[in-house]
Amino acid sequence: MTSPGPPTRARTTRSTGILLVLLLLVGSACTTDGDDRSRSEDRSRDQSGPLEQPGPSGRPDPFEQLPAVEPHLIDVPDQVFPGRGDPRIDVIHYDLEVRADLDDPTVRGRSRIELRPLTAEPLTSFTLDLRGPEVETVTIDGDEATASTDDHVGQVIIEPEKPLAPGRTSELIISWAGRPASEEFPTLEVPIGWRSDDHGGWFTLAQPDGTSTWAPVNDHPSDKATWRIALDTPAELTGVSNGELAASSVHNDRRRWVWETREPMAPHVLLAAVGDYRLVERSGSGGVPITLAVHSSVDDALVEGFDEVEEIIAFFTDTFGEYPASSGGAIVVPVDLGLALETQSRPTFGTDGVARDHVWALAHELAHEWFGNAVTPVSWEDLWLSESFATYADWLWLDHSGIQDIDDLAAAAERSTGRLAVLDVEAAATFDNMVYEGGARALHGLRHQVGDDAFFDILSTWYEEHRGGSASTADFILLAERVSGEDMANWSEDWLESVDQPDLPR
Repeated sequence: MTSPGPPTRARTTRSTGILLVLLLLVGSACTTDGDDRSRSEDRSRDQSGPLEQPGPSGRPDPFEQLPAVEPHLIDVPDQVFPGRGDPRIDVIHYDLEVRADLDDPTVRGRSRIELRPLTAEPLTSFTLDLRGPEVETVTIDGDEATASTDDHVGQVIIEPEKPLAPGRTSELIISWAGRPASEEFPTLEVPIGWRSDDHGGWFTLAQPDGTSTWAPVNDHPSDKATWRIALDTPAELTGVSNGELAASSVHNDRRRWVWETREPMAPHVLLAAVGDYRLVERSGSGGVPITLAVHSSVDDALVEGFDEVEEIIAFFTDTFGEYPASSGGAIVVPVDLGLALETQSRPTFGTDGVARDHVWALAHELAHEWFGNAVTPVSWEDLWLSESFATYADWLWLDHSGIQDIDDLAAAAERSTGRLAVLDVEAAATFDNMVYEGGARALHGLRHQVGDDAFFDILSTWYEEHRGGSASTADFILLAERVSGEDMANWSEDWLESVDQPDLPR
């Protein structure tokens, strides 16, 4: 990996740039077409009828019913990373089991996947994204199904014995085995997917489509689901994933680690790690359980850098709304990453990102729990809704902590200089800093335009109304107009679409 390492970056900008990661990739257009918009609804609920059901916190679901998807649309329309995700299905839940061993590059897995068709007519076939391992068996609702692999596009085409009824939940069970595909994040030469660490263990970097290099998933941010992940490891090792540890049991020389994520999660923020990790338990703001997974090779003193976690979560909770998940934490993998990653509820850091006094990009990654994880961009074209918002939240934290004034941070941030706009497809596809600092400048410009009260009302309402689902730039502009009572057309044109952003008022 060639991205600059955290220790060489200034503290005030530690959460920007390629930092965050592999992340994603992408966000660019200010509007989405009809098919994209149809996927901005919350597709994560367990239902076989209309989508107007209670959300993850018991509230009525704020989204309308999903319009039917045309059966010929085999991929989610996305200008930045095309060819991923099948818009004809809604995955409700993944129950994933994976066996992994030290120094063995192959994986063996089995998934029970609850899904439902989004087409108006019975669905005769659909796809899951998978590159690397080979499918061994597939059943749907207990009947054998046909699976064929298209290696050119990295998809498994599944044909059920009987067409799937629209809106009706079906159970797919699929097993696979083999060596995960080896891929790199576009333009950064950062390996993604199932990666080896410096001590013979394994961990994953999922963005933008690393999960589908080792497990079959509907690999697009618009399709979020709940997850149960079981990692079968040698008894002396630890398996780490997202969410809460639900069970850990030993049988002979193997241990089974079961992690559950109750909040809807997209495949690109999934985490799996196997190695000699210790689990450090803490209690965060509001009683939220915090689990730090730290490799045994990492000095205990370096864990002190995570002492800010509770205070940061408390500040963001006061600013944006209640913490989105039932648990939180982080993982430190034993390798120099040169970046940090927003893996949901447990952001990923390398050994080069932790120190006794602070953790590089910690506030930025924790902010993603609200912006990027709880509210997910409906398309990679809307990446700025994740990265710019997390960057601005980091600025708010630095200002709140007295480290640096937010006006100074915004003034010093990278701005468009006639090359790329925040909502430029190239900015997203190349992981340009405009989707970090350029978009954060745009938010600061919005704050100056509408005033503090309306601005923070916009952010908290955005989180409240779209929590658990996916949303677009067009959705954000409409909400900003509704909350502020102002027309946002000029703001969007000047700050998001222009290659020459305005000066910020002082």
